[in-house]
Amino acid sequence: MIGMYEPRRRERPLTSLMFSPLAWLKLQYFCHAGKTEIAGFGITAQDDLLYVEDFLTVRQRTSPVTVAMDDTAVADFSDRCVDAGLSPQRYLRVWCHTHPGSSPEPSGVDEATFERVFGFCDWAVMFIVSRAGKTFARLSFHVGPGGAMQLPVSVDWSAWPSTVRNASGPMAMLSATWQAEYAANIHPIPEVFPASPVVSGPNAKTLGPAADVWTELDQQIWEEFEHHERTYCDDLRP
Repeated sequence: MIGMYEPRRRERPLTSLMFSPLAWLKLQYFCHAGKTEIAGFGITAQDDLLYVEDFLTVRQRTSPVTVAMDDTAVADFSDRCVDAGLSPQRYLRVWCHTHPGSSPEPSGVDEATFERVFGFCDWAVMFIVSRAGKTFARLSFHVGPGGAMQLPVSVDWSAWPSTVRNASGPMAMLSATWQAEYAANIHPIPEVFPASPVVSGPNAKTLGPAADVWTELDQQIWEEFEHHERTYCDDLRP
């Protein structure tokens, strides 16, 4: 539910990114629930646009090295936020995603996605957290001369006691809603496809029965996976 958390914020530097306890725990659940990257949006406080009150996902295709959010799902998400009375500065400025490896550094695909989706915004934040707990946050400005700066990241654990005390339902119920959202929105591409994509020319191949399930997005993600799998995912192997 959009805007369901009302955390107590402690004093902090304005040029830092802070998460509420529940937003952070939900992000950690999504990070560890599967073997792929996941992405979503940070919902920020009305009077503090770098304080993330909630973390929400949309339908997306994922692999261990890439994530592609469905454009229609993003548009629907934006409509719901507007209906809930949120301004774009609160729901469409902090892009959060996870890396299933140990490094939180953005890849070339991350940079391209950030530019494509958020390049039109006056400002935006790219935030990445790895399974090792390492984080990366960068605030980028796209007006005037532009610019960028890395941000320190913290969690408002001082709000945790009051969050538990004021919870509207059992924590187990909250966990169930996270599991349902993950199941609905996170769609990993298969690690082994039943057929190869079509290749033009004298050595052309066909997809056969699987032709109707292969898309350009599948091809893009699969090529990126093959390119990075030997290096980026080494720390995932037993």
